[in-house]
Amino acid sequence: MTTLDNALFYASNGWKVFPLRPRDKVPTVKWADVATNEVNMIQGWWEFQPDANIGIACGECSGITVLDVDKDHDGYDSLTALALRYGPLPKTPVAKTGSGGEHIFFKYAPGTRNSAGKLGRGLDIRSQGGYVVGASSIHPNGKMYEWVIDPSEAPLAEMPDWMMELLREQETKPVSTSADGFVSGERNNALTQVAGAMRRKGMSEDSIYQALVIHNREKCSPPLTDGEVLQIARSIVRYPPEDEPKTAPRIPTAWDVIDILEADIKEREKNPCDVWGVHYAWDYISLITGGKQAGELIILAGEPGVGKSWWAHQDALFTALGTPSKKIPSTPVLLWSGEMSRKQVYRRFFEMLGVPKRHMLTGNMSNTDWEFFTDAKAMIVNSPIYVSDAALDLKDIRPMLEREIGEHGIKQAVFDYDWLIHSQGSNEIEQSQNISRAMKQVAHDLNISVILISSVNKTGMDTLSENVTKSNVSGSGKKLHDADVIYIMTKFNANKNSDMGIMPNEYDKIASLHISKGRELDYHIPNGVINYMRLSPNPKFKELKDLSKPDALPSWLQRKDMA
Repeated sequence: MTTLDNALFYASNGWKVFPLRPRDKVPTVKWADVATNEVNMIQGWWEFQPDANIGIACGECSGITVLDVDKDHDGYDSLTALALRYGPLPKTPVAKTGSGGEHIFFKYAPGTRNSAGKLGRGLDIRSQGGYVVGASSIHPNGKMYEWVIDPSEAPLAEMPDWMMELLREQETKPVSTSADGFVSGERNNALTQVAGAMRRKGMSEDSIYQALVIHNREKCSPPLTDGEVLQIARSIVRYPPEDEPKTAPRIPTAWDVIDILEADIKEREKNPCDVWGVHYAWDYISLITGGKQAGELIILAGEPGVGKSWWAHQDALFTALGTPSKKIPSTPVLLWSGEMSRKQVYRRFFEMLGVPKRHMLTGNMSNTDWEFFTDAKAMIVNSPIYVSDAALDLKDIRPMLEREIGEHGIKQAVFDYDWLIHSQGSNEIEQSQNISRAMKQVAHDLNISVILISSVNKTGMDTLSENVTKSNVSGSGKKLHDADVIYIMTKFNANKNSDMGIMPNEYDKIASLHISKGRELDYHIPNGVINYMRLSPNPKFKELKDLSKPDALPSWLQRKDMA
């Protein structure tokens, strides 16, 4: 059975389901609002992302309460002690979790909510306000959640009376720091303190997250997003529980690092490909660079009007859309625009997908225009592209990215452009240095690809210069060191044109992308330039590289993933 088949099977039992990120426990939707057993909605979710994991909402909405046995925190020992005292549990559906624990399903026990440790160490309750990962999903460690006792083999049993009684005995009244709970400005600190107390007791990330979600909704006004709550849980589990030894970090030996490198190579050997990072919107640049790498800062610089924002916006959109025909996956992307409103950015997306800009602005839409608009709308709303136009301070970038990673799983962020981000500094050089350093740090720490659009200095404004170098990038020289990759976009230089297929009447439509720095680039590009042509009337950029030609790529570069 496919994951979709299993999701529909759970729905047929009356359980409400929703998608989780592949190989993860993080919802891709606001599950508390949209979890459903409606067939068309479920099919739509899994047709869009077939490898999504399954989330099953617990509590009254699905009619289930689940006992979560955490193997790594003595859950089985606690359960054995309870069984010896009160007797064995009744036969009921049981699933083995990817981490080696169990989910034991009961009929919904009225009055039960998500809780952790009330029945004993490593025993958590998933009920009203909580969810579990459904069988056939894949754990982050690569192991599958599997049924031990399938729901078709045994009906849901009632939760034993003794278990209900123990849960009632352990109920405590919630404590608030004020009459109205935690308000804006207090919420993160308050939830972090709660999470810290849970971690000191040895609770896992998932248990802390599930408990914080309930605490957040009951005590925070307004509540934080589930993604922000997840980041608190993930941050707090970096610290060991009180009963674990605290030691200074050991510097890895060469053997440690080489073992990791070797494991990476062997993992890639299982499915060799020439693009091991996130694909660009174009094939040639993806092949020669290996894609956009997690942890790297890419600077895209150019003079005003040359097309750098168009190029970056097109890359963001089509990275999020993916290319199913080439087996290129959809990748979640955040695009921040300081120059354009969100409405303008989305209108640009519609232009790229074939809807004439002037027809949208004037309202003179033909039936064909509306057909393109409807198709483009379906593509955009079902793709993981997230656009912000809010005023942005440098200190707010990390929290924003942490929230978007937690809530949407973004792997690429685009900032358009650097001088529109407010930064501390006594002058432009210092501000530029602060911005590039912060961008490099968040790319590295959060393990995502960051594209920072920048301007060029006075020399760089002369785009027909014979010498386009990274020193043309505006700001501090420190920016050049922080960047892992530097692209400089210029107008087309006919004097350096080595492609005889480009006609003089096309020169004004072409922008040239110069690769001025590539930390892991191992292939020399002729003239260091990739040319892109602005199409008409659709203003997308087309990469002017015919990969079908014998000399398009060096012989050693295999194009298996482009077949």
